[in-house]
Amino acid sequence: MSSEKNCVSKLEKQKDCKVYSLLDLPEWTLDCILECLSPLDLFRVAQVCNCLRDKTRSDALWEKLIKQKWGRLVGDVAYQEWLWHTTKINTQSLLLLQHNQSGLCGSFSGVWPSLSFHSYLENFIDLISLFKNCSKMALYICLESGRFWFPLQVYKNGNQNLFCCDAIVSYDCRTNTFQARSPRGGWQMIEGNVPWNRLRISPVETSTRAFYMSNSMNDLKPGDQIEIQIRRRKDSHYNWWYAVIGHLEACEEDVSQCHCQHNEMLVVEFKQFQSQSRWRRSVLNRNMHEEQGSRTRWFGGIRKLDNVEEIKRWNNFLESR
Repeated sequence: MSSEKNCVSKLEKQKDCKVYSLLDLPEWTLDCILECLSPLDLFRVAQVCNCLRDKTRSDALWEKLIKQKWGRLVGDVAYQEWLWHTTKINTQSLLLLQHNQSGLCGSFSGVWPSLSFHSYLENFIDLISLFKNCSKMALYICLESGRFWFPLQVYKNGNQNLFCCDAIVSYDCRTNTFQARSPRGGWQMIEGNVPWNRLRISPVETSTRAFYMSNSMNDLKPGDQIEIQIRRRKDSHYNWWYAVIGHLEACEEDVSQCHCQHNEMLVVEFKQFQSQSRWRRSVLNRNMHEEQGSRTRWFGGIRKLDNVEEIKRWNNFLESR
């Protein structure tokens, strides 16, 4: 008899118990929980119900995740390119997109080998539904999966060369590295296994084909570290080379008597070359705000380096040679 009473008592208690779910939590509590989840966990939560699916697709959530992982590399230019793609996709008919057998979308013009890329989006057909209402989530997926080739600059350090060139890159999640296409390789050549520390957002808005106008030329003095635009005679694109301002040959390099800063001629030293190399030093006219050069290479504008992190990065590459 006592055992029957115990069973009845347990059943009554179970009736009084209320089962709570995530959706019973206050709105702000649920938002805080979702903000702590990884992208993979958000995908899992989205499969629970329609309500949680909508919440996990919030632009605010995915924008935060993008900044956490990609903030150092995805800047204004990449966002503008992404907007270009999503606008184009959203304004085209679904039928037209489905007939795009290659699944490719890119803002480029011209023909090989002078093709000029800005960015590239591939295999996007299965994400069309996300582009309109979940743009940030779609962006994260396209970045992580390597579908979005976006503009960056790549440091090159080899064969006595030390420079930075424009490129478009895509991420390889298997190796946590990038693939890169650049004008130097004719765009069609792909460099693989590019690590994060060899990539940067372009520090200037100047096109690789345009001369960079600097207002610091007259202030440059020996010891200043710079980036200078250089292109080979047959190329139309400039690359950014690392260099240091040096002393004129007539200067005894005595600080108290050095007048190199006030001379119209400017010595640019490329310390990645051996001291006896003819590429080690170049003398430019600091008052000429136009391209200067010789038969083999042409110099564009100069950008003075004031940022400690930028200087440190260049010197790390120099020391690793």
